[in-house]
Amino acid sequence: MKWIDKKTILIEKKLNELDKLLLSFVKVLEKYFEYVVVSGYVSIIFGRARATEDIDILINFNEKIFEDFWNEINKKFWCLNANKENAIETLLNKNLRFAKKKEIIPNIEIKICKKEIDFLTLKEKVKVIFLKNRYIFISPIELQIAYKEEVLKSEKDIEDALHLREVFKNVINEKKIEEYKKLIWKERNL
Repeated sequence: MKWIDKKTILIEKKLNELDKLLLSFVKVLEKYFEYVVVSGYVSIIFGRARATEDIDILINFNEKIFEDFWNEINKKFWCLNANKENAIETLLNKNLRFAKKKEIIPNIEIKICKKEIDFLTLKEKVKVIFLKNRYIFISPIELQIAYKEEVLKSEKDIEDALHLREVFKNVINEKKIEEYKKLIWKERNL
């Protein structure tokens, strides 16, 4: 792993099936929506050895182009929890989950950005480049740590945060983590 600049990381690793699934999905997703990958997968791509059943993605939603996205994404994937008629309503109220055709796990969960912290995650996203110039966008490492420590707090999430702290110990900005935690706390108490 190598930092190219403050917003770009190069990872030289052999892609696993989860990586390939995500790259295939975001190849379509990014044509329609700005996105950022959050939660457990972020720890996994940086070497944390743990299983996951899903990959979480926040999107900046635009209802006007959703139908085009829906039609294209359903050529390779299927939606586990909605059909074309109720997909927007399902997404607005909760999330949409997609998996490869004829599969259920692993799946990709997309959620709409609704809170200030969600939009900040999009604004401050980090580009992760895999071999052959394939890439994804992830949440900032400090925000990832803050969210896992401040909101999620499960054993798995605390271990994810510890893993990220270890991997990025030479570049983590503790002040930024605390700023994110304050923003998270403020939004949760509104």
